[in-house]
Amino acid sequence: MDTPRNDHTSGDGDPNGSYPPQQPGYQQGQPPHYQGGYQQGQQPDYQGGYQQGPGYGPGSAQGENHKRNSVILGVVGLFIFGIVLGPLALWQASKAEALGVKSTAGKVLGWIDLAFGVLGLFLVFGGGGMPV
Repeated sequence: MDTPRNDHTSGDGDPNGSYPPQQPGYQQGQPPHYQGGYQQGQQPDYQGGYQQGPGYGPGSAQGENHKRNSVILGVVGLFIFGIVLGPLALWQASKAEALGVKSTAGKVLGWIDLAFGVLGLFLVFGGGGMPV
C-alpha cells in the first residue's frame, strides 16, 4: 500500500517541505517564464486588448468633432449667413474626412448653403430682374 503523503511535503518525499528544483531561466523574485503555444522569444499572436474598426483609431474623436461642426454649420447656414457658413461647413467636413470620418451630410449642407447664399446675393445686389 501507498503511504499517505504529509501535506507539508513537496511530493517527492522530502519531509522538510522544500520546493522542487526551479525551472531553467527562473531567478529568485521573478515570475517564471511560461512557454505556451509559441517558441521562446516569439511574440504571441494577439495584440492585447481589442481590435478597433475603421474610424475608431487615433484622431477619430477629432474627426467626429469636425463632422459634428460641419453639420451644425450647414444647418445654421440654411437660415442665416449661408454664404459664409457654407464654406466653413465644407472645410470642417474635409477635415473630418482627412481623419477617416465620413461627413457627407456636412458636405451636402455646405454646398446647399453656398448655392443659396450666392443666389441670395444675386437677388439682393443683382436686382433679380426687378426695375428700381
